[in-house]
Amino acid sequence: MDWPLVIEFIRQRDPAFMSRVEGVPAAAVAALAAGRGVTLPASYVEFLRRMGSNSNGYAPFGPTQDHGLAAIAERLDDEDAAPSGRFFPVAIETDESLDPLYDYCLDLQRGDGDDAPLVMLEPGVDLEWQTPVEISETFGERITASVFNHFALRRLAGRDVVSVGGTLQAGEGRAALQRALVLLQRAGFAPVLSLSGRVACLQAGPLSVDARVNENYELLTLRLGGDDPRAVTTLAEQLLTDLPGARRPVGPRHLD
Repeated sequence: MDWPLVIEFIRQRDPAFMSRVEGVPAAAVAALAAGRGVTLPASYVEFLRRMGSNSNGYAPFGPTQDHGLAAIAERLDDEDAAPSGRFFPVAIETDESLDPLYDYCLDLQRGDGDDAPLVMLEPGVDLEWQTPVEISETFGERITASVFNHFALRRLAGRDVVSVGGTLQAGEGRAALQRALVLLQRAGFAPVLSLSGRVACLQAGPLSVDARVNENYELLTLRLGGDDPRAVTTLAEQLLTDLPGARRPVGPRHLD
C-alpha cells in the first residue's frame, strides 16, 4: 500500500485534516503485536502510527466500528472475546444493539507482509462454532476505497451507480473491472490512488469514479460522482452503453 500517495491525496482535498489526527507510537504497536506473538502487516502498522488514536472523523469501517488501538488492546485483553492468533482485530463493533456483533479482523495467515485480507468475526465465539465472514477486501483496499469516498466522492453533489456481473462466474468481477478501466482511461480518467485487482479510484477533471469488485458475488460496482449532476448522468449512460452487461442496480444504490 502506498501510504505517501494516500496522505498526499488527503492533503490536497483537506489540508488541515492530518494536523488533527493523532497516531500511536510504533513501540506501542510493536509491543501489542509481540504480546500476541504475531507480525502485523506494514500497511496496518502505518495506519496506527498515523491515526491509531484519533482519526478526526474518518471511519474506514463505519461509524460504530472503533479502530483505535485502545479498543483493539481491550478486545485482545478480554480472553473470552479475543480471536485466535491467526486473526487480529482492527475494528471493534460498539453498537451492542446489533445481534450478532461482528468485529473486523485481519487474516494474518493469508497476509503478505504489507497487507492482509479482512474477515468479520463474532467476538467471544469459538472458531469451531463460526465461519469467518469473507468480505472480499484487504485492509489496504478498504483504506484506499474509504479514503477516496471520504475525501472526494461523498462531497460531490451529483452521484450515480452502475454495476456489472453478479452471475457468480469465476473471475467475472475482475474482468469487468479491467474492461471498465479501458473505457474510463480512454475517456480521460486516471487513477489517483494505487490500483489493485479489485479497487480503482479514478478522476477526470470534476468527475470521480470508485470501482470495486466483490468477489463473493463476482460483482463490479462503479460509484460515480461530480459537481454537475448532468455530467454524472452522461457518464453513467456512456458506461451503460459501452460496458458489456452494465446496468443500474435494483433497489437502494448505497451512494455513501
